Amino acid sequence: MTFAEFAALGYTRLVPIIPHDAPISEGSSLFKRVGTKQDSRGKAVGVRGLNGWYGYDWLNQPDPDEHDLARWQRMGAGVGIMTGGPLNLIAVDADTLDQACAGKVMIAGMKHFGSTPVRIGRAPKAVYLIRVTEPIQYCRVEFGPLNDEGRRVDRVELLSDGRQFVAHGIHPVTKKPYVWTTPLCHVDKLPVVTPQQLAAFMDELRQILPNTGPLVTEGATTEVSQASLRGDIEKVRAAVAATPNTSAAFGTREAYRDFGYAIKAALPDDEPEAFEIFADWCARWEDGENDPDIVAADWRRMKPPFRRGASWIYELAEETSGGKFKRADAFFDVLPDEPESLFPREAPPAPERPPFKLAPTPYSFPDPASIPRRRWLYGRHYIRGFVSATVAPGGIGKSSLTIVEALAMTSGKPLLGERSPENLRVWIWNGEDPVDELQRRVAAAMHHYSVGPADVGDRLLIDSGMEQPITLAEDGRSGARLNEDVMAELVRVIKSRKIDAVIVDPLVSSHRVSENDNGAVDLVVKAWGRIAFQTGASVMLVHHVRKTNGDAITVEDARGASALVNGTRVARALTPMTPNEGAKLGVEKPWLFFRSGGVTKNNLAPAEAAPAEKASWFALQSVPLGNGAGEGVDALMSGDTVGVVVLADLAAAAGPRDPDTIGRILQALGDDDWRADVRAGDAWIGSPVAGAIGLNAADAADRAVINGQVKRMLRDGLLEQITLREGRNRKSKAFYRRTAAGKSVVEGVTTPPALLAEQEGVFA
Repeated sequence: MTFAEFAALGYTRLVPIIPHDAPISEGSSLFKRVGTKQDSRGKAVGVRGLNGWYGYDWLNQPDPDEHDLARWQRMGAGVGIMTGGPLNLIAVDADTLDQACAGKVMIAGMKHFGSTPVRIGRAPKAVYLIRVTEPIQYCRVEFGPLNDEGRRVDRVELLSDGRQFVAHGIHPVTKKPYVWTTPLCHVDKLPVVTPQQLAAFMDELRQILPNTGPLVTEGATTEVSQASLRGDIEKVRAAVAATPNTSAAFGTREAYRDFGYAIKAALPDDEPEAFEIFADWCARWEDGENDPDIVAADWRRMKPPFRRGASWIYELAEETSGGKFKRADAFFDVLPDEPESLFPREAPPAPERPPFKLAPTPYSFPDPASIPRRRWLYGRHYIRGFVSATVAPGGIGKSSLTIVEALAMTSGKPLLGERSPENLRVWIWNGEDPVDELQRRVAAAMHHYSVGPADVGDRLLIDSGMEQPITLAEDGRSGARLNEDVMAELVRVIKSRKIDAVIVDPLVSSHRVSENDNGAVDLVVKAWGRIAFQTGASVMLVHHVRKTNGDAITVEDARGASALVNGTRVARALTPMTPNEGAKLGVEKPWLFFRSGGVTKNNLAPAEAAPAEKASWFALQSVPLGNGAGEGVDALMSGDTVGVVVLADLAAAAGPRDPDTIGRILQALGDDDWRADVRAGDAWIGSPVAGAIGLNAADAADRAVINGQVKRMLRDGLLEQITLREGRNRKSKAFYRRTAAGKSVVEGVTTPPALLAEQEGVFA
């Protein structure tokens, strides 16, 4: 099954799974685990970059859209389904190779849940998929024989929020596909149970399975006093610093997480410091590298109540530090040699903080002629010192559009009808695609528009987030936090390279905050605004839209919090041509076109939104790169084809195309001369054209079709434009009349010339 097929069944919270045999990027923390017991390929979440696959903090990302799903499918990723969430999806993971125990779990599941979809990877291990009426915390019961480390080897887990399971792919051990022995149904048809039913199921497992341990539940009550787990922050810091981080001491993921749980339990009132202590310890892993994003995600999933705390940390440090730490030091203070230091000294007074003051500035009534003009760089979309936004659905061609706009700004050529006031320096930062894909798109656009290296010079800069990531802000333990060092570096680079315009595509790749958190998104957008203000550059933020069920898209449909649109000064929405619009405009292939209805949100001037018939329409035209095998035609035919955005001529694309229709139009025109001006009323050429093909010459949409037919017949030599003097003043006016070729069509001597269909663009 594909990502799209899972989404069609209602499973929309999907993640990409790294294939079992995928090459791992050397920069990823997963690289040094390849070939070891900790090799997580085939089960870990990740994406393919330029130099291999790497993991990412998937818990802190918005739900994927169609564009994300298509991109992951092209990568060849396995399909993972996130549990928990709005649907309260629960995966009952029976992780045992004991056939008898697996059978007992299956029978107990049938008893408590009824028939469920069943996924098998390495039989008899199985996953049973259900839903619960309200959210529950992750829990598990361990059972069976003990391993060398004294842990029970088998378990049954209830995977809820913060977890995922592989729904489609190749199992890393069997090297065979995962299969659904009981087919996966639509999410609405899954069995729905109560938390009480799940509790009864787990209680029964503890009775029927051998050598079961206690039920381990995040967020459940516990007999351990949480206050007893606390410790002094400096002593915990010293103990953790003395504890070596080796695979020998912490050989499993559970052991690593247990240590994090204990640190969090020991310092509940100092969580930021606690995380820094844990993160520093993780960074000291002697047998590899821990991905900081994964460490942070694991930390967020560690929730009370806890079973271990400061005392256990001290004990572990004494056992493993080789004498560097002693438990006694944590419980008894060492007395200083100076007797006077036994008495408390008066603390120095804290420095006084100057009072906060404001001084409102009187308006100086400057001469309007002395006020600097706004510095528009390109059309009414890019302006110096401000943030603009482009919102559009995935796959429409928004990235291709901004690439052509960048070429127009750097070359000074009016590629899409707009000309920049000067040749500008533009930086495109794309957080989704590798460099080679960006190179394909730029090369195709340059080829189509006949823009050469000499036209662009050194003014175009392009980077991929896969090689140069930007994390302007991220969610912390106390909310969203701005990475000031990243912001400072962006300001430095933009200033030093004298960049005039920055295109951030997409915005979501430049931060790690929740898209639905208005305060967090406001922080990000205002940070980009400060960057634009401090550098004088124009910043264009490209963003996805939410699902609109086919309705026309506006800037208000931007995905996530409204702070994005509210925080920009100029915003435009790109919307695909609908079948209804295509029918009205006479366009046969509406899916190839999209429009920008002008600037639909402008804090600097009135908005320029336009209806469909007056909007700026764009199309995607396929351009072969010629990078295939062989030479000439062979290289073109076997190479890549890339979609390039062009300004669409709807009039040329409009109207019926069959020879009979053109024949009827030419017959209706007769040998008369017809005015080219629509204001000529019945003398306008559109009147007989409308009558011939059943349109209304007074309707704006129908007029677009009529003009398209006239343009086409002019282009094909069936009509000609002439100038005649008319009226009392004998003014020169434009007329149309049939040519000899047009007359021959009516007389049946020839047929209208064949018309080329639009090429379908290939785009991401």
